[in-house]
Amino acid sequence: MSDYHAENEERMPIVALCASAGGLEAYQTFFDAMPAESGVAFVVIQHLALRQESILGDLIKRHTLIPVHVIVNDMRVDSDNIYVLPPGFEVEIVNGHFHLSELKHLNGWPKTIDRFLQSLAVDRGERAVAVIFSGAGTDSVVGVETIHKNGGLVLVQDVNTAIQPHLPANVINAGYAHAILPPDHMPEALLRHFGISLPMTIPFEDLTQSISDEDILRITTRLQRQTDRNFTDYKTSTLRRQIARRMGIHQLQTVDAYLEYMNTHLSESTALGKYLLINVTGFFRDSEAFASLKLNALLPFFKDFDIDTVFRVWIPGCASGEEAISIAILIHECMQELNILGLEVRIFATDLNRDLIKQARSGFYPRNTEDGISPARLQAHFVEEKDGYRIRNHISRMIIWSEHNLVENPPFSNLHLISCRNVLIYFQRRLQDRVMALFQFALVSGGLLFLGTSETMPYNLNTFIAIDSKYKIYRVATAGKRAWMKLDHPLFIKVPEFSEATMPELPSFTGRDREDHEMEIIKRMLMDHYRSTCAIVDEHYRVKYTYGEIDRYLGTVPGRDGQHNVLERARPGLDVELTIALHQVFETNEETTRERVWVKTNGHERIINLIVRPIEENLDQGKQVLIIFELALKGEHLKTGIANSSNNDEAPPPQFREELQQTQKALKNVTQALQAKSEELTSSMEEIRSANEEVQTTNEELRTSKEELESMNEELNTLNTQLTDQNYELTRANNTLHNFLQSSEIGMIFLDKDLGVREYTFAVTDLFGLRPGDTGRPLIEIASKLNYAQLIADAQSVLNTLINVEREVEALNGRWYSLAIRPYRTTNNVIDGLVLTFSDITSQKNTIAQVELHARYVRQVVETIDNILIELDSGLRVVEANQLFYDKFLVNPEITKGQLLYELGNGQWDIPELRHLLTEVIPAQTVVHNFAVTHNFPNLGLRTMRLNARQISELDRILLVITDVSKIDEP
Repeated sequence: MSDYHAENEERMPIVALCASAGGLEAYQTFFDAMPAESGVAFVVIQHLALRQESILGDLIKRHTLIPVHVIVNDMRVDSDNIYVLPPGFEVEIVNGHFHLSELKHLNGWPKTIDRFLQSLAVDRGERAVAVIFSGAGTDSVVGVETIHKNGGLVLVQDVNTAIQPHLPANVINAGYAHAILPPDHMPEALLRHFGISLPMTIPFEDLTQSISDEDILRITTRLQRQTDRNFTDYKTSTLRRQIARRMGIHQLQTVDAYLEYMNTHLSESTALGKYLLINVTGFFRDSEAFASLKLNALLPFFKDFDIDTVFRVWIPGCASGEEAISIAILIHECMQELNILGLEVRIFATDLNRDLIKQARSGFYPRNTEDGISPARLQAHFVEEKDGYRIRNHISRMIIWSEHNLVENPPFSNLHLISCRNVLIYFQRRLQDRVMALFQFALVSGGLLFLGTSETMPYNLNTFIAIDSKYKIYRVATAGKRAWMKLDHPLFIKVPEFSEATMPELPSFTGRDREDHEMEIIKRMLMDHYRSTCAIVDEHYRVKYTYGEIDRYLGTVPGRDGQHNVLERARPGLDVELTIALHQVFETNEETTRERVWVKTNGHERIINLIVRPIEENLDQGKQVLIIFELALKGEHLKTGIANSSNNDEAPPPQFREELQQTQKALKNVTQALQAKSEELTSSMEEIRSANEEVQTTNEELRTSKEELESMNEELNTLNTQLTDQNYELTRANNTLHNFLQSSEIGMIFLDKDLGVREYTFAVTDLFGLRPGDTGRPLIEIASKLNYAQLIADAQSVLNTLINVEREVEALNGRWYSLAIRPYRTTNNVIDGLVLTFSDITSQKNTIAQVELHARYVRQVVETIDNILIELDSGLRVVEANQLFYDKFLVNPEITKGQLLYELGNGQWDIPELRHLLTEVIPAQTVVHNFAVTHNFPNLGLRTMRLNARQISELDRILLVITDVSKIDEP
């Protein structure tokens, strides 16, 4: 237990790890990097199915030595423990104890995370930590806000590493994240925040220096065996630093301990591999380099480019895709400026990390990742969504995303541009040379290479001409299709799996094998004892094998040698005798011996007996003989001695002289024959060498073709992966569309340009006699149940003018429909037919008819009343009046409606009592009865009227009922 833990047990930090969809991988990666003893407690809050048993705790146990528990009610929270929420429950923490409650099924997302984080913030304050991993929905935003306000720590997973980015993106957009990190970097930030000193740790620099080159080789070899990824040729400084970091996380002080940890925790190899694959990317990172690429390389290249050719680009190590999208935007801008938008562009964006490729393929980037993109580019090439931005179709169509290993997989071919920035800097020189050889192979003549300021061009490659030395932009002078053949070792290397089967075994012999072995020992000992020197020669005089001090007699070396002619290699004095002996043995197949043969070697002289014996075995390989050089005498002036001894002898008899002459004559003939044969053999060898060179040339061409086929196969695999993903997306979209068409209550018919039926919803079958087999039939041939003869004419009009048509049409069964005819537009805004929409408006039509009937009824009632009736709006303007009013006061209805009451009849209604009634009495009382008004009208004379008034607030109207009582009031 750490010092921090011992002194602060009652105020230990509690870390809430929160996630929903896609959180398991984040949990595992986090605990891979978290030491077993830190004095911290962990609570895992995961959205789970209500009635499904969870194995989350068991899955986490495989990645940590920290004890894992399922939460039960009133359980106490202790340090260095992991607590997992069971399914079907939610939990709060009060005074360091858990309080479980049953989670009821609610509509929408549950608030499990919010409730626990709010209670944790109250219980722990500054020592509360919220870690937000992958997930969907908004649960956690309110809880994180409470943690933030109470001084706690908030760590959020980098959305580029999250399988579901919405949950962390929502917290990031709300502005509550103290740090945005990958899961494996969070433990270090967490412990550093609380100042927790781990036991038995040594300084990072000391740990780094303690790792030797041999240790790095051991670890990378183990890493390759467990992950099949070769990091041997990565820079040792990078390897040493990242290995030291992993050792520090696990509190391991020796490489041996770390190797043992890798053996017992296979996930550590995966974690170390991710540490070594450093992913640094961003949109238009180093904007000046992109500006130079566009101005100095792309625009001049496109000016001479054949528009009918596909422009091919490769971006290895693309990470989450920002680099590839930046290149695509740059190419699109060049196409716009040069008016070549019809050019087809294919960008292969590849990376070793499958999760990053999946994120890039989605085309969605949260709001915190668009830095570096100008507002104009953001508007032109991205669509703004709720939580971020999505690339538009004209950019996404250019890019093919693929998982690919730059070092081990075949490259793409016939490329016009390669952008590889911040990748080679992590490689050793030898691996850099290999990758550059790949680039030479992949680029066409005149192709472009974009490395950026961080990379260094290897010295031994002179086929690249600098366009901009500062930003490392190059042009290929000549294509290098055979570049990787010149490497000093194979391109693809596999380390064999370690097993007992691969261990070297000591030779063991049984039965006949043991006898052969013993005989071989005896043979060698005898030959060494008698110091024999010999050679095996075939019938073409080629040396097949030599033994002993053969260089004394032949100009060759011991061992196997099947390339040299024995007569050409013979030392001075030996050639004639050897020629005679070989010819005789091959002709007679009998052993022969030439005695007292003089041989000169490097100034020394020897007298030998030359023995040539035929070899009866291995006749299937042709005739062979054994030549034995038996030493008789060695010293100086041996040839003179032989001559003197010959002179001192008596003269040979005549018959000997005659035999000698015959022998010399035969020797001459044999020598001539051998020379002729030797010339024939030499000529044959020349022809064979020439044929061999042609075969080698053909083999190189075949090898090049094979490499190109491998590149094409890799490209086809990439395209197949892309098509598979697109096919899956299209299947989902088709299923969604099918369910919509079948369940929609709105009748819809989709027509093509020839007004043929393309698709329809089930609801429209009540209006047209459509069946599943009618797809493609002209609409005019389909029986219609509408009283609408102009349907085809209106449809053709919309197709010609692109002006929408809307009609209310009646069906034969008396129901009414609102018909809308609109153009069918593709995603590229191309008109490809029509969409007919039928909405049932029968109930609305019935309602309107009833309203109109009621209005006519009310009007008739009003006209039958003997009193004058006037309807005013809130501005005292006449809305309506009955005919009695118009007849009584001699006014025109057209002039009256809409006029102020006081202005009617040249102001004859501008009566003070009436003003008082309308402006003061009515607003105060709402209803007034028998209000008397007397006024002298110009054409009618003095009139006395009684007014009944009512203010109708719901309709913003005033209703006046006027009764003329002039005659009644007269005496």
